[in-house]
Amino acid sequence: MKALSKSIYLSLACMMTLAFSACDDDNTSDMRLDGDTRIESITVSGYSGEINHTDKSVAVNVATNVDLTDLTIDAITLSAGATCDYTPGTHFNGIVPRAIHVVNGNVYSDYTMTVKHDNVEFLTFLIDGKYSGTIDNNARTIIVFVPLDADVTAMQPTFTVNEGTTVTPTSGTLLDFSSPVKFTATQRTAVIEYTVTVIKDEMSQAPKAFVGNASSPEQLGNESKAACQWMLDNVPNSRFVSLQQILDGTVKLDDFTMIWCHFDWTDWPGQMWDTRDMFNSYWLRGGSILASRDGARYINDVWRIARDQQSPNNMFGGDSYQTLESDLGFTITGHEDHAIYDGLTTDCDNRIILLATGCSNSNRTLQWGVDWAPYNSMAGWEERTGAKALASGHDYDINRVTIAEFEPYEALKGFESGRVITIGTPAYEWYDRNGTPNPYRDNLIHLTKNVINYLCQ
Repeated sequence: MKALSKSIYLSLACMMTLAFSACDDDNTSDMRLDGDTRIESITVSGYSGEINHTDKSVAVNVATNVDLTDLTIDAITLSAGATCDYTPGTHFNGIVPRAIHVVNGNVYSDYTMTVKHDNVEFLTFLIDGKYSGTIDNNARTIIVFVPLDADVTAMQPTFTVNEGTTVTPTSGTLLDFSSPVKFTATQRTAVIEYTVTVIKDEMSQAPKAFVGNASSPEQLGNESKAACQWMLDNVPNSRFVSLQQILDGTVKLDDFTMIWCHFDWTDWPGQMWDTRDMFNSYWLRGGSILASRDGARYINDVWRIARDQQSPNNMFGGDSYQTLESDLGFTITGHEDHAIYDGLTTDCDNRIILLATGCSNSNRTLQWGVDWAPYNSMAGWEERTGAKALASGHDYDINRVTIAEFEPYEALKGFESGRVITIGTPAYEWYDRNGTPNPYRDNLIHLTKNVINYLCQ
């Protein structure tokens, strides 16, 4: 055993001696780690790039007539001793960002180069410091809603635009908006005209949000997207807010007087559970909510609005579409003078029709059967939920509540809770895949405007 141990020690000693003898006398390495890997300047098809060394990016703006699919590196200057894979004369397609790999010895950096046409964008647009405009940078239009008594002949717009863009008339100019006004925005070769239209409207100017479970309105389901787009186009001072923005804290619900949650029937996003306390706090502190379609489900133990913390007890439909063979609407349940019904028209049976024969409909319904246990009566339902019935189904059955209101109450010391209206009638549907002319759409729009105004009071 001792002889074996000695043999092992001798072997280890030999290996260490060989390792040390393999090193250079000055203990230096062939690795080169002291070189810089910066792009100092770059020119693409005659246009200089803007270089950001912090995030390793290169931005190149080119004229609007330049073909982005056929670009050329005219010149590129790098740190002393560095090389890269985009040498002068290199042709490339600039439709997508390109990675430039810069190497100096054993050190390297990757820059991301983006090439774009000159372009202008309005970022914000405000009239008289209080009326916010809806900006469409694709259509090059801006719509601003103002109160009915506003003097549109002398209004002062203020706005912000993307860097490098100038606009005439300039921000702060007093203008007459009794007819649409043209603004010309210029960024080098991009000269683009925007049309700003000011519309007198009875809608509240209070800040409002459409809350969705997607990152943008375009990614919503067809039903939610149709309702959201109508709001953004027609309701002043409204914006889209994603559940993720609420969860991240980048948007605070308290910034809005009311919010609208109009979900497709398949929507039961996990993020709603994650944001449940934020919604509950918003409501307890006075925030109002329009919860339509499957938004009505969340008055249960998610938002904790209904006194019994239950969703409507009769929910069905939504998984397929049918073409209506008769007009579809609802009947008012004992509150004909309610503000949400102002200006709506009724048919010969005293129903409020929202969808006409020939329109598509998913029959998605969220209603209460108030004659069922544990409610057993309208009075029992009101007591257990804390709500009041505003509408029943289309067939006059007062035991089916399709529109309900949860009125404010003193929720916290010094605070009063918000007001909540749920709409679960299958007639309340915004997306018509048939594209059928609907003479009752004004009722749908007017009802929604009335509810929004009522919740913003």
